[in-house]
Amino acid sequence: MHGGRPPDEPFRFEEPPPAPPGNPALTWVFRIAGLVAVAVVSGLVFWYVTDGSTAKPSQPAETSQPRAAGLYDYQAHPKVPTPRVDSDCAQHAYGQTKTLLGKPGECRRVTQALFTADVKGRTALVAVSVVRMGDAAKAEDLRKLTDTDQTGNVDDLVREGVVKVPPLKSVSNGYDSQVNGDAVVIVEADFAPVDGKAVGTKADKNLLDGVCSDALRLGAQIDPGQGN
Repeated sequence: MHGGRPPDEPFRFEEPPPAPPGNPALTWVFRIAGLVAVAVVSGLVFWYVTDGSTAKPSQPAETSQPRAAGLYDYQAHPKVPTPRVDSDCAQHAYGQTKTLLGKPGECRRVTQALFTADVKGRTALVAVSVVRMGDAAKAEDLRKLTDTDQTGNVDDLVREGVVKVPPLKSVSNGYDSQVNGDAVVIVEADFAPVDGKAVGTKADKNLLDGVCSDALRLGAQIDPGQGN
């Protein structure tokens, strides 16, 4: 006789034993790990779709940046509305500078201009010259010479008599220079006379030197091809 439940014994369902209580700390670990995994996967998918292009803010092209404005607003002198250009450089210089520029192969051309600017309520005369030399080394030599006292310089248009503003005989109270490739930009300045009397003094030199430094940017305006 096989063993088992007697035929007349009612069938009994046995309930499974209750599951052991879970570990709350372990549950939270799994939840946090899951959230981190989802965030990582989402980030990778977003980067892949955008090809990383939004990882950094777009930067404007360098050429789109506005050109920095200077300290002063310059206007071409009414008597010289356009720059004067001459290939005979020595004719527009004096002293040792004239001698240097007269040597063959030294200078290709000189461009001269005269501007006015309001400087603290006073009118400044600002002479800008661009001297195109044979090469960059020659340009450096010219700048060293003109930066040295008592060696002459390139003429300003007042010195040449193109613009007459007596009693000024030249515009030379302020000075600065700059080399751009084979071009030397030379700037001189002084205050315009008032009622036929000179108003600039030695005390204005530092102020006018600052005007000249600011006006160096005009070199590219009167000779856009400098450095070529």
